[in-house]
Amino acid sequence: MNTKKKILSTKKLSAAQKELLNNFTVDEIELIEISFNTSIKLTNPIKNAVFTSKNAVIGVFSQFSSEELQFENVYCVGDKTAQFLEEKNVKVTVIAHSAEELADEILLNKNIEEVYFFCGNLRRNELPEILTENNIKVNEIEVYSTNFKPVKIKNIYDGILFFSPSSVKSYLLKNTDTQSVAFCIGNTTAAEAIDDFENVFVADEPTVENVIKSVNQYFDYE
Repeated sequence: MNTKKKILSTKKLSAAQKELLNNFTVDEIELIEISFNTSIKLTNPIKNAVFTSKNAVIGVFSQFSSEELQFENVYCVGDKTAQFLEEKNVKVTVIAHSAEELADEILLNKNIEEVYFFCGNLRRNELPEILTENNIKVNEIEVYSTNFKPVKIKNIYDGILFFSPSSVKSYLLKNTDTQSVAFCIGNTTAAEAIDDFENVFVADEPTVENVIKSVNQYFDYE
């Protein structure tokens, strides 16, 4: 009798997502907590808005309606982020797979002199550094905070699913086991894991479903 491989997800999965992992024993432990800034100040119109996460979109729209926001161009990372913006009746100008790729896309438009970057307190440096180095002014608007919820994990897992660099950092605060395969939602998350985990895999697209797909492919269930 074959024993099922054990997978740890560092965020809650939907029933449909867990069904995609029905060949595995799956545990879920949330390692980060998101809180939203309730005092965002904006000056309309905003010519170039930048979103690198769905949480940033949620943070903005928790305080403002689509009618109140005047975005001329919107640049974002990830199809899910773009989909969420479009559900809020916001037209997305450019979609990229990573913050670095998005910065490069912005640089292609020689008319851009300034952007408004909606982000969290633990945002990575790549995008603002690339833009600033190329003489584009970056106005950072912190719309949410990521708080670590580190947990000492007793079980040994064949694979761990990470959905943000912060979840990797939180895991490593109380855990030294890095023998598990780290399945990461994107390159920035993988960059956080690669110095500690022996095996790191990045999803083809930055979605939960594609992270799960990479797990099935790795363990030959697809």
